[in-house]
Amino acid sequence: MLSSALVIIIAFAFVFLTFALSHEFGHFIVGKAAGVRVYEFSLGFGPSIRQFKRGETVYSLRTLPVGAFVKFAGLDEPSDPDDDVEDEDPRSFRSKPIILRILTILAGPFMNFVVAFVLFAIVFVSVGVPSAVIGEVYQDTPAWRGGIIAGDRIISIDGTRTDTITDVKDKIWQSPGRQLTFTIERDGAIIGRVVTPERDESAHGGVIGVMLSEIWARRGFLESVSRGASFTRSMSRNLLVTLWRMITGKVKPDVAGPIGIAQAVGQTAKLGFVNVLYLAALLNVNLGLLNLLPIPVLDGGWIVLLLLEAIRRKPLSVEQEAFARMIGMAILGLLIVFATFSDIARLGVLGG
Repeated sequence: MLSSALVIIIAFAFVFLTFALSHEFGHFIVGKAAGVRVYEFSLGFGPSIRQFKRGETVYSLRTLPVGAFVKFAGLDEPSDPDDDVEDEDPRSFRSKPIILRILTILAGPFMNFVVAFVLFAIVFVSVGVPSAVIGEVYQDTPAWRGGIIAGDRIISIDGTRTDTITDVKDKIWQSPGRQLTFTIERDGAIIGRVVTPERDESAHGGVIGVMLSEIWARRGFLESVSRGASFTRSMSRNLLVTLWRMITGKVKPDVAGPIGIAQAVGQTAKLGFVNVLYLAALLNVNLGLLNLLPIPVLDGGWIVLLLLEAIRRKPLSVEQEAFARMIGMAILGLLIVFATFSDIARLGVLGG
């Protein structure tokens, strides 16, 4: 029987490689389809343990299983628009039309969302689908006056499906003073209830006076797969809302760095493989969205630079692109440091 430490290590490697490998595979497969020359596709970093060459591409397994990378011809070599010499390799990344380059960049995050959908669907088919359920209704509150009772399962609000507790909270939070139509399941019957959230100054939004809980129930195969897609969409929307609230100062920044992710994987691994799949799906959603942030060195930053090239009708100069990368690395470095310190503070290592 595997030791708990080994199980955690295997779980961490599986989760990390799931989102890193799928992300890079997205870049790889679309880049290949676009005719870009791929020098290497590597699983891991550091010295090579094993490698083989098929066609023009070297496939490598490296010593540190903490990610993956694809090496495209011309991608890491900034072009100089003042240079009269055309790129001699027609299969260089930079020689391809801008639309193909953008699609190649977008393919990484897109693959993360595809993997998240597949993993969520596997989890839901295996153990059931999560639903937001009313655990308790407080007296003389909007929910109490609207006829909501404990045990009601919330299906949708104003026609918008609510797959998670966060979906329900966000819809209520965004709607103080506005009537909402709740579609709920009660004792096997589908009914509607109208509730008007009250503004709560401490919450900076609407509340209805309930305690929410989450239950998991088995559904049919097709519904479980469908919920995998809608759940991926819900998680993406929830992350965007949370990021916006942190940026606007409505909620305190709370992000997890490498230490926090490792801790989450360790705790989840003890609960079973299905829970690890669920966490891997969540992290794929997070990586896919965060990589689309318009920060140079991230995929979103690359897309911004390519759009600038399309507008200017010429690429950025070597100096301009190098400066953009430097700014991007600085921003990314600060975010990683902040997330790491948040992890340490959460663990209580810094005291206080």
